[in-house]
Amino acid sequence: MGRQAKLAGVAHDIAHHSRSSLSYINPHLAKALRSVGVETTEIDLLSTMPFPPVASESKPLRLALEELHKFVVTLLAKHGFGLDEVSAVVLFVTPVPWDQEGYLVNTRVVITSSKGSVYDSGWLR
Repeated sequence: MGRQAKLAGVAHDIAHHSRSSLSYINPHLAKALRSVGVETTEIDLLSTMPFPPVASESKPLRLALEELHKFVVTLLAKHGFGLDEVSAVVLFVTPVPWDQEGYLVNTRVVITSSKGSVYDSGWLR
């Protein structure tokens, strides 16, 4: 597997982690999106202060997303990538419609390398 192709696996790992209870973004993110009537949002995970632009402020969500940013930086480094080799890591999140308590979300991560290649995890449901 080529070095750049590893970014597809990294995208999948980030999407999977974001969807799991280990990321602590749920139920905070699902509730924040439902409170403003938004079905899907995107979050810039390269930002040191990532937060969905449409959601109202939530300290637990902000802290969870800051930790998710650190997870992304650590995971990239673990696979041999510096932040200069990646121009974007975007998390897409959609709360599942049948879970009104907000613990289940679908996630997708798209990584764009500094060379312009795009690596998409696809939606994890």
